[in-house]
Amino acid sequence: MTGEYHFPPAPDSLQRERESIDGHAIPRKTHLAKRKNKPPLPLPSPTRPAPAAAGGGAARRHFRCARLPPRCAQLLLVGRPFPALRSAGSDCCFGIHPEKIMSNVPVAVVTGSNKGIGLAIVRDLCKQFKGDVYLTARDPARGQEAVAKLQEEGLHPLFHQLDIDDLQSIRVLRDFLKEKYGGLNVLVNNAGIAFKVSDRTPFAVQAEVTLKTNFFGTRNICTELLPLIKPYGRVVNVSSMVSISALGGCSQELQKKFRSDTITEDELVELMTKFVEDTKKSVHEKEGWPNTAYGVSKIGVTVLSRIQARMLNEKRKGDHILLNACCPGWVRTDMAGPKAPKSPEEGAETPVYLALLPSDADGPHGQFVSEKTVRTW
Repeated sequence: MTGEYHFPPAPDSLQRERESIDGHAIPRKTHLAKRKNKPPLPLPSPTRPAPAAAGGGAARRHFRCARLPPRCAQLLLVGRPFPALRSAGSDCCFGIHPEKIMSNVPVAVVTGSNKGIGLAIVRDLCKQFKGDVYLTARDPARGQEAVAKLQEEGLHPLFHQLDIDDLQSIRVLRDFLKEKYGGLNVLVNNAGIAFKVSDRTPFAVQAEVTLKTNFFGTRNICTELLPLIKPYGRVVNVSSMVSISALGGCSQELQKKFRSDTITEDELVELMTKFVEDTKKSVHEKEGWPNTAYGVSKIGVTVLSRIQARMLNEKRKGDHILLNACCPGWVRTDMAGPKAPKSPEEGAETPVYLALLPSDADGPHGQFVSEKTVRTW
């Protein structure tokens, strides 16, 4: 860990009794202020562990410092947890709380993973990924229930609340990952919604609601979390083969735009917004759009993935990050219905394959993948 740790203030009762010794604030009642010409405070034995208050493995660490600066002495005297940790640029092992120590454990996050394909992805990652795996859900109760289910199977997922429709929820997760892990190794954007074919909700409403989650929510996740992806990280955006069939239903002009190798994210956002506005005016078909909100939303996810991969090539080429869109297939879930041919476990195979591409792999990257095979866009 590098950088300076900012110690929390002493209790108010000590604030009133402070003096200054060597530029450090020390409680008066320790009488250290009267030791100006006396030998330094005795150090704990080299084999003596840190105080038990530190807890866990940190409590078994040993002091290694050659001297004990007043600030460290203050922490001992006020009973602060004192695990030994060498601070950059210092000759002392500063005492800090264990939860402030940034973990170097790899970490994976799966969005929308309390059921269906997402839950199956978490299950597989718990078995194969060498690190912490976070199951996320909008509803904490449902998320914790899913975690408990996997724990009964002998697996050990962790939980974090996440609603991809809520930017604040995304940023809370972002800050948590940054503080605890210093970044992110694997991101699987699985969260998504679909209206049933028989649903009587007006098409314009379906379009707005579907794109809000599937495209704009996924984009917000990427905006906030892609900067955290560590070198050799993997990003998987779960799309659908419906994106390819929907693309075929677009006008030639729209197909050309969506297949362009130079389309920008702003231009894609403008197109997705135009689709929603065209449905509200009941002119979407006249404007060259297919009559499927889900299909258009997944066109957006696939094209967004192509754009993101291109940006990674331009800005972080040396980091060897691989980002792809994929289709899990037609899977038996609440969203796809009971007649689908694939189980959730079978649907998880391609996303997990892309999430666990080996560190020496140079592809696929920026592709649309189905059945572990790159498909032509």
